[in-house]
This record gives sequence, structure tokens and C-alpha cells, in this order.
Amino acid sequence: MNPMDGSHSPMMLRSIGTVKNDIHEPGTRDWAHTMSEIECDPVCGEALDGLEEFSHIIVIFWMHRASAWEPSTSKVHPQRRTDLPLVGVFATHSPYRPNPLGITVVKLLERRRNVLKVVGLDAINGTPVVDIKPHFPEVEIAEIRVPNWVFQLRRFASKRPS
Repeated sequence: MNPMDGSHSPMMLRSIGTVKNDIHEPGTRDWAHTMSEIECDPVCGEALDGLEEFSHIIVIFWMHRASAWEPSTSKVHPQRRTDLPLVGVFATHSPYRPNPLGITVVKLLERRRNVLKVVGLDAINGTPVVDIKPHFPEVEIAEIRVPNWVFQLRRFASKRPS
């Protein structure tokens, strides 16, 4: 079975909440200081109990404004920067992927019933949230390897005004 030829059964995802913030258009920006609220379905209220005891949470969301993926777009320049190498979409955070899921570890600032206030979520206003998990710092990653272009992106981001 080839997962890209549609031979798998469709999967059903259900939104459990919606991102609320001042970012209305997708694009490259410094997300580190972006404040957002995740307004969870009131039915999920009890499912959030205890989450406020964690400093960081993992938010999984559907990038609903991403264009449909086509195999012809399986290689991209990170952040559309042609000065960076052309790499496979799975080596980037590009929204143009077979399943436009985003996953981000964010700082949880506050919980008010079914609303979570977070900082660092790289999702635009109205983005559907499909799952939330606590971040467990079980294993510290001591050695990490990334390509040089990742450092180029970091230097570029630090020079941009916030």
C-alpha cells in the first residue's frame, strides 16, 4: 500500500478548539512572543483538568489555510527563501504537506475553564486545534544535529523587528 495514492481509509479528525489571536494571515514571522488563546469546546472542560499544573503543553492543530499538497511540491525552500537549499517537505515546517498538521510546544500561561492562554503558538486566528498534550521533559536531548540552513534561519529571524 502506498499512503500517497489514497489506498488508506480516510481518517477522521475532530476539532476540540480554536486558536484566537491577532494573526489573520499565514506567513513567516517570529512566533516566540505571539500570545494566543485556545478556546476549547466546553464539552472538553473536564478533559483539561490538571493541565494547568504543566508549564508547557503540546498543541496539535490543522493548518486549515494551507494549499492542497501535490507530489510536485515535495521539495521546498525553507520559508520560501531561495538562498536556502531545496529540501524535502518533511525536512521543514512548511504547511504544504500531505496532511497539514502543525505541532508546537508552547508555554501555558493560564487556564480559565475551557480557555488556555499560551505564548509561542505558530497558528493563525481561527485555526482548528485537534489535540493537546502535556509536555513531559522525560529525556533531555543532549546531542542534536541540524543542517546549516537552520542556523541561517535563526540568524535571519533575530535580525527582523518583532
